Amino acid sequence: MTVTQAPGAAWAFACWLALGLSVLPPAAWAQGRPAEPDGISFDIAAQPLASALAAYTEATGLAVLVTSRLTAGRRAAAVRGRLAPQEALRQLLAGTGLQARFASASAFTLVETARAADGARAPAAASDPAALPRYAGILQNTVTRALCAWTGAQFGRYRASVQLWIGRNGVVRQARLVSGTGDARRDEALAGVLSGLVMDAPPPAGLPQPVTLVLSPRPDPQADCRQAGVAAG
Repeated sequence: MTVTQAPGAAWAFACWLALGLSVLPPAAWAQGRPAEPDGISFDIAAQPLASALAAYTEATGLAVLVTSRLTAGRRAAAVRGRLAPQEALRQLLAGTGLQARFASASAFTLVETARAADGARAPAAASDPAALPRYAGILQNTVTRALCAWTGAQFGRYRASVQLWIGRNGVVRQARLVSGTGDARRDEALAGVLSGLVMDAPPPAGLPQPVTLVLSPRPDPQADCRQAGVAAG
């Protein structure tokens, strides 16, 4: 797999949130869409949207911030072949009534299309609709640096998911593993590294918590850490 990644787009990351996001018109989410890198190979079967997004983030290294309200009951289309990440995402979302809104080259969220939202009760508008997807990138960058500095050559060679509760000052108040790495000592240490971690910026007002991070193996962990500004191994 070959992909040109922005700094910090180093490991698969997903946030599954309990509260709703604002519905945005196409003119709003289309602004600031990142340039598409060379195509990468996808082999994602048709499946529930939540698990398909996890597979997509693992393949691309992009950060996704999405509510459980939007993923519940929706199925993603199959995506196979060598495609640009945004084209693959468009195919994956086909028929779901959802579309992507990018806050940066490495972070996006999902919103309902105008047609899908017509008959639904719209949630309250956010003061800054881009704040949540933008914060996904901040979380990704901060945690990537912390894990690279902690595990060195071990970074990017294990799989785990962890929930974070982040205080208004940007400090992680609690970290809890949802699924471990397979090594009890490493699991305990991982939770310890993330507990008390200071994010690069405080969370936006109303950030639904906890935030769930999904860490997946990476093809070139040392390169990922160098992109994050840390020399691994």
